[in-house]
Amino acid sequence: MTTTGPPAGSDLAPPHPREPEPGRAAHTIAQLYYYVVAAIAVALVLGGLIAMLFGVRTLVLPEETQESRDAVRTMLHGLAFILPGLALVWWHLREARTADARMTVHPFWGRSLYFYLVAFVSLWLAVGGLIAMLATAVDAALPYCFEGPVALPAGAEEQAECHPEPAEAARRALDGAIFVIAAAPVWWWHL
Repeated sequence: MTTTGPPAGSDLAPPHPREPEPGRAAHTIAQLYYYVVAAIAVALVLGGLIAMLFGVRTLVLPEETQESRDAVRTMLHGLAFILPGLALVWWHLREARTADARMTVHPFWGRSLYFYLVAFVSLWLAVGGLIAMLATAVDAALPYCFEGPVALPAGAEEQAECHPEPAEAARRALDGAIFVIAAAPVWWWHL
């Protein structure tokens, strides 16, 4: 029987296709699950932290219709997001690291995906807060003023009504600062 083609072992023989490692796909899927859940859980923690800080702001600088009860409720609702979020982050990152340690031949890229995904989201939350702070500073310095078609009593001077009022501008600036305070450290640590 004659064979066609170069003899086995020669430089002209086609390379054997590399067989995939057993379990590599399953490992990849599991790692993706762990890191994606951890990233979403960090978003829960950030959202809860922002809500808690809004509650503190409401306690310190409430709007006319807000009471301290509203502030406490807002802080407790924020805590309702933080506690499960922290538990999810802790457990899923622990499991992902354990699985990464077992797979030493080819490190998994999901860890990088997690860190950059969280950094990306928290960066835009911080930037949004900074934009809100700067826009509020503009509104406080140059408020919208208008004179409405209001019937004034005889002898009364017409006054322009301006918005936002100083207390409202301060609340808006603090709201923007809350996003920066919560998201900037998360961005910095994950990057």
